[in-house]
Amino acid sequence: MKRFHLPAIPVVLALGLLVSACQSDPVREAISKQLECYPESRVQDIYKSFCQDNLGPGHLIPNPEQARAYLLSELKEYQEDLENGKYTKPQLRYVPVGDQGHYVRIDLSVVLDGLVDADTLLDSFVRSANEGKALSEEAWKQKWSGVADVIRHHFPDIPGAAEDLAAIDSLIKAGHLILHHSEAFSEAYHPHYRIVDRQIFDNEIKERI
Repeated sequence: MKRFHLPAIPVVLALGLLVSACQSDPVREAISKQLECYPESRVQDIYKSFCQDNLGPGHLIPNPEQARAYLLSELKEYQEDLENGKYTKPQLRYVPVGDQGHYVRIDLSVVLDGLVDADTLLDSFVRSANEGKALSEEAWKQKWSGVADVIRHHFPDIPGAAEDLAAIDSLIKAGHLILHHSEAFSEAYHPHYRIVDRQIFDNEIKERI
């Protein structure tokens, strides 16, 4: 009986295509990047990043003055915590969120260091919240379902992943789409930032940072 052997080159090409497919998965890449930059991230923080990418800041801002007062208060608290040595400024001053980067998180240290003034950041944030485009609730649920599947298959070792995925599923079913950072993330990174539309960031802020 004659035996036929597949040529080596197609096998190598197949493996190459498989590796390429994994590397070109934007959702998987985004999750990997978040875990690289923020190792203490939990599923809740990954959810928040993708949620911000697709829903923006998450709410309209009808009262800019109230938003300004809150920003100034947070800046004051941030400065005091830095001076008291509770933590240091992050190396990453801005980070695109999700897998598409429709929005960018801008750390408030850029204001404390005089790179961007508070009113400019506030105006960018308010415009991003009030004018930005967002997925419908149903479209976001479908998007997250796909992200959750990637986490289950490729990132099951994230602490508490299975439990957090189940908890988030229950919250979504109850109509709660906007979540806070996890306790682990908050304690490790002390997030102080504002979300800004990527186009506004690129055109008006990026060159200052």
